[in-house]
Amino acid sequence: MKTWITYPVAIILGFSAQLLLGGSPYYEKLLDLSVPFVRDLVFFILFPVVFILFAAAVASTRRHKDTSAVFSLTIVWALFTTLILSFGAMFLTFLVPQGLISFSGTSGAGLINQFFDFKALRGLFLSDNAFNQFTLSSFSLLPILVVAFLVGIVMRPNKEEIRPSYVVLNSFAEVAIRLSRLFAILSALFLIVISASLFRNTNITALLKHSYWYVLALGAIGLATVVVILPLLYTIFTLFRGQNPYRIGFRAYPALFSSALAGNLLFGTTSLIALSNQNNKVRKRVASTSIPIFTIIGRGGSSMVATFTVIEMLKAVNQGPLSILTMIFIALFSALFSIAAAFSPGFEVPFIVMMVLQGFNYPSVSTAVGSLIILLPLIQLVSILIDSAIAAYGSVYISRVISPEDKVSAYKAMM
Repeated sequence: MKTWITYPVAIILGFSAQLLLGGSPYYEKLLDLSVPFVRDLVFFILFPVVFILFAAAVASTRRHKDTSAVFSLTIVWALFTTLILSFGAMFLTFLVPQGLISFSGTSGAGLINQFFDFKALRGLFLSDNAFNQFTLSSFSLLPILVVAFLVGIVMRPNKEEIRPSYVVLNSFAEVAIRLSRLFAILSALFLIVISASLFRNTNITALLKHSYWYVLALGAIGLATVVVILPLLYTIFTLFRGQNPYRIGFRAYPALFSSALAGNLLFGTTSLIALSNQNNKVRKRVASTSIPIFTIIGRGGSSMVATFTVIEMLKAVNQGPLSILTMIFIALFSALFSIAAAFSPGFEVPFIVMMVLQGFNYPSVSTAVGSLIILLPLIQLVSILIDSAIAAYGSVYISRVISPEDKVSAYKAMM
């Protein structure tokens, strides 16, 4: 069955399960056991799949002499969308002069303690043993991308002795891409559990009561970004020759929903690689290279939500609008810190908010971050949805630059 049907059905089943069985001790216990298992299973397969695909993709780009194009376009798309979305959020705050967020008075010290310790960042790039590199992280693809990049660089088939290794690596990459397609199909089952857990842990009444207008504004921003802004940016970047952007978005949206509902961009990465390759005809070497990199630097959604949140917070504190210069600095700092936020999965936006407020010497950082605890499920859903859409459209854009004649697949060929 097509993923565009199975994923919405899975979400409905998750909501129905919570609606009908919520409160049952047996259901609660089953859900508590299932959610960690599902998350671990997805990440269990993600890291080896990405390692094989990334190494093969780097070798393939070297063979086709488009390594610099793929990497440079990936970085340009990630940074440009991050800046555009950050400043777009800044301009949206002009619509309402008063702040939209009310402070709950809750301390965010416990939440802040869950952020990544950046003293360990060096180890993600280079450990004391190359074999340890594969076990350094369960929340970032960076360590295995470093090793995969080095393997791919030396695997270019420019000598007779290396060509058999290149063929074997390419064969493993084909196995990995087929495995990712299988998991894209199975992820519909996983999504039932994830969506049920999300509905159980999200109190809609508390969300609306806490900051009614902020919640509505955040939902509108997420919808407008995914439906209008990113398709428009894709169309402009491809010089209006990249096909209908909504067809591209439709063929990738199951992976976007998967990541957004899980609150973790990595959760839908395997599915996104498969759907981009199968449905949107993204070249394998492009999807396998750009999408993993976007999980680290393509955090424009987190930057956008953080910019909007910080400005609305400070407007509420000051009981009035901020200066243009202050808002510009907030947008720039949010874009800058969004790259580091990838190392705090599940807390990207609170991390950016905390860093920006500390940069402005805001005296009550803990209280400000604590006020986001109730809003965190919605904040993460919107920001990760946009981050996933950035990766989806970015991979297609890069592939169309490398191979302009490629077209999205026909309906019958869709997953």
